[in-house]
Amino acid sequence: MTNNQLSTQTKRDITTDPTLLTGADIKKYFDPQNLLSDKQIGQALALCKGRNLNPFANEVYIVAYKNNSGTEFSLIVSKEAFMKRAERCEGYDGFEAGITVMRNGEMVEIEGSLKLPDDVLIGGWAIVYRKDRSHRYKVTVDFNEYVKLDKYGNPRSTWKSMPGTMIRKTALVQTLREAFPDELGNMYTDIDGGDTFDTIKDVTPQESREDVAERRLREAKEQQAKLAEQGKLNKTAYTADEAPDPVEEPVQGELLNGELEY
Repeated sequence: MTNNQLSTQTKRDITTDPTLLTGADIKKYFDPQNLLSDKQIGQALALCKGRNLNPFANEVYIVAYKNNSGTEFSLIVSKEAFMKRAERCEGYDGFEAGITVMRNGEMVEIEGSLKLPDDVLIGGWAIVYRKDRSHRYKVTVDFNEYVKLDKYGNPRSTWKSMPGTMIRKTALVQTLREAFPDELGNMYTDIDGGDTFDTIKDVTPQESREDVAERRLREAKEQQAKLAEQGKLNKTAYTADEAPDPVEEPVQGELLNGELEY
């Protein structure tokens, strides 16, 4: 087998079998900006291998980014992987879930997320059944407590476009955690942190630091040339070699202070 074939085989194995992952794999594929400490890499590896979660299949997200207070780090399990794990829990016997609305002055629980045009969404609910328990587990959640808001106080992302679906999922995840605390209690899902990913994508440019510096210097030179042509270049103008250092912009994995909101 050639080196190329061996490399392809190894890569194919780690993308389908999380138990074969190593710390070097986490570093190479999920920490391109070198933000994670050895301890954090170990935590990510322990979660992936211990819970058999595949980061290549987006079953778990390894999130690292910089802000003014340092490096933030999160391990977030996808809702789909969470549900698969719940179905494998011993004693699991299904669930019911829906939304809670105010209708004609009364609080009404609806299964699913379909509501009438005049209904006011106020929360979600879920019931989980276990074969080895004599009672059901039920959780109700307040919409205002869980909805993710932007800095203007408006719902963000899918909380704006699909509020009923989101609060129903939130209720279901919380109920499953209570029903199976040992198996699911410490697993955070994309329902808990989904908007975090949207924010990171929104504020993370696709340029490296070197690209940003080069572009800023080029823009400064172009502006200087325009001023010279217009006869407006004064004595304080910079030469190409004296151009000021470009202002730092966030690069992949970095955020400006205050831009990441949970």
